[in-house]
Amino acid sequence: MKKLLIFILIFFIFIISIYSFPVIKFENKIYDFGDIKEDEGPYEYEFTFSNTGDEPLKITKVKAS
Repeated sequence: MKKLLIFILIFFIFIISIYSFPVIKFENKIYDFGDIKEDEGPYEYEFTFSNTGDEPLKITKVKAS
C-alpha cells in the first residue's frame, strides 16, 4: 500500500511538471491608429508584454495585419 501511494505521488508530480509552459500576457492586445495619412510619415506603436508562465517564452514569428 505504501509503495502504491509513493508511486501515485511521483506520478502526479511528473504530470504537473509536464504541464509547465510559457504564458504571454499583453498590456494592450489592440491599438487603433485611427485615420492614417501617408504624407504624415510612419506610425509606430509598441506592444508591451510579459511571460507569466513557468517556462521561457520563445517568439519565433511575428505577423502584422
